[in-house]
Amino acid sequence: MKANKLTHGSNLLWESSRMMLPEHKEVINQHLEAKKDVKKPILSEDQLEEMERTMQEAMEFDKKVDVVFHHNKRMHTVEGFILKAVEGRIEVDASDGIDFIKIKNVVDISIQ
Repeated sequence: MKANKLTHGSNLLWESSRMMLPEHKEVINQHLEAKKDVKKPILSEDQLEEMERTMQEAMEFDKKVDVVFHHNKRMHTVEGFILKAVEGRIEVDASDGIDFIKIKNVVDISIQ
């Protein structure tokens, strides 16, 4: 019996889906990246006050902290010492240098 597209064990049924145009691949990759996007959580007044207290304690006693912040639709974490908080941003002395983080993007600050 001659093999055709419907012959058991034949892969000819799927031959046309082997090739994917670069444009299709790009759209699929964009979709997969978009699924990783995270919305910035809305913090309550209590959470903001707790972060403020933690930040003050870390600066006063020179304690190492983890700062979690939202940037470019992703959550990031910086580990280091808070140097100061001025003009709507905090300066964190991390192992790879000083990071400047906008306070409005900060989601959590915790002492290690």
